[in-house]
Amino acid sequence: MKVNLHTHTYRCHHATGTDEEYVRAAIQAGYDKLGFADHTPLPYTSGFVNGDKMEPDKLEGYLRSVADLRQKYAPQMPIYVGLECEAVERFYPYLRELRQRVDYMILGNHGDKEFEDFFGHLSRQEQLWHYLETAVSGMETGLFLYLAHPDLMLQMYPEFDETAAQVSRRLCREANRLGVPLEYNLLGVMKGHKPGCLGYPCRQFWEIAAEENSRAVIGVDAHNPETLLRADVDAAKRTLAQMGIPVLEDPTALL
Repeated sequence: MKVNLHTHTYRCHHATGTDEEYVRAAIQAGYDKLGFADHTPLPYTSGFVNGDKMEPDKLEGYLRSVADLRQKYAPQMPIYVGLECEAVERFYPYLRELRQRVDYMILGNHGDKEFEDFFGHLSRQEQLWHYLETAVSGMETGLFLYLAHPDLMLQMYPEFDETAAQVSRRLCREANRLGVPLEYNLLGVMKGHKPGCLGYPCRQFWEIAAEENSRAVIGVDAHNPETLLRADVDAAKRTLAQMGIPVLEDPTALL
């Protein structure tokens, strides 16, 4: 089965293409199900503007658009509406209310950019521990279907040292304790790794995930329609199978 629940839209300001173009690309690529999970608008009261998330006034249009596409393409493919969210404790009450309006939420955990660095640019050991703390906090809410790109923390990290290993193992164990699958992210595969950085997906992370009997889902993390055509889901399944990691091919089964 070929399912992707990690699809963005132009509303987050770093994705392109119309909503319907994503649906058409998914059908062309042979997906069985498609889910939109654009970056959640957050109601900052300080006036801070997060430039890589949709604004709060775009949310209603997003929900209507996906609902219309769900109806239009129902004979060809089920379509779901979700959101990719941050593990920011002060917004948990807002997210709990918002959860009632969508089919699912996934935990992106990019960091609270009003106060801290993007979690994809971490380079110090203490930052990895902070990533772990926030990821576990988010998973403990019970709001999220899965943890997206759990190894995003290693994207710019220089080496897989003992701290990286300890944080990775603890993250896998906590996800297992809470019943949260981990996403093997195909955007990271397509971007590749920068010299001198671990990148993601990080093989050492997934070797630990295999040792900890973690479950995986595969997410395209599409930011343009063509990504759905280029993403090699079958290759990702083979990689995970070779490592002994079970793949939940249809994460909608958890809804």
